[in-house]
Amino acid sequence: MNPELQPQNRQKKMMISITIKAEYESREEAEIMKRALEPDNASFVESEIQGSEVRFTTEADSIGTALNTADDLIFSEMVVEKMMKPCDTD
Repeated sequence: MNPELQPQNRQKKMMISITIKAEYESREEAEIMKRALEPDNASFVESEIQGSEVRFTTEADSIGTALNTADDLIFSEMVVEKMMKPCDTD
């Protein structure tokens, strides 16, 4: 029997991949965002800059883990975005 055709007891693990794209006013703002989020996401999220857009990609073996990571990333991005806005002095 051909070894490639033998039944296998191993099951393939399905991986869930999520990509979040965030567009900023400038490449400088995109770089600030990427650097601000890197410490929290070093082992969970890959990020890259294309123009003034940052693409965050995460992979997980379950939909729950992928969604939790995406939720944490979006929340953190919102916090950094608020910190980048100028303060009103009124």
